[in-house]
Amino acid sequence: MYVLTSKWARSMMAWPLGIAISREAPDSIIRVRSEYEKSFLITVGDVVTLNTIKYWRVPNLAFMDLKTRRTIGMGGAEATGFDEVISIVNRPATLSIEVINAVRRAMAMAMGGSRVLIQVDGEEDLLAIPAVLLAPRGSLVLYGLYTGYLIAIPITDEYKLAMLKLFSMMRPGNA
Repeated sequence: MYVLTSKWARSMMAWPLGIAISREAPDSIIRVRSEYEKSFLITVGDVVTLNTIKYWRVPNLAFMDLKTRRTIGMGGAEATGFDEVISIVNRPATLSIEVINAVRRAMAMAMGGSRVLIQVDGEEDLLAIPAVLLAPRGSLVLYGLYTGYLIAIPITDEYKLAMLKLFSMMRPGNA
């Protein structure tokens, strides 16, 4: 298990590690959609995933804990259209080997053509790290920042390296 212990690493998670889009949905989703229409698409978080489904399409891979704090303006959107649902447990500020392996399996299923939802019991935010590291180049990862920004990470070597550096700041911990 890897634990996010460093204050500096924790503060890095509060900053956008990609392209920050300040518009609310549907404008933010429409802006991303216009540029990445046919990309392999990964979403992290309930609101981002639901807005993406509502205003664009079902992601190839999505991470949700189904405990969103923001329900305003969701208009009854539901997480539907997934072929597979995988349930995992991810403790706060951690990434376990089991979780990373589950993301790896889900990524392979999604790359094989299935739409996969990983339902997370616990913290979903850090799952953006293995998602970026495991995603094929040319993919797009979307996640929401608590400040209201939509963050788009086009999967390139540079963004993979940034996530690898963040992952390297995590320390092995006890299960």
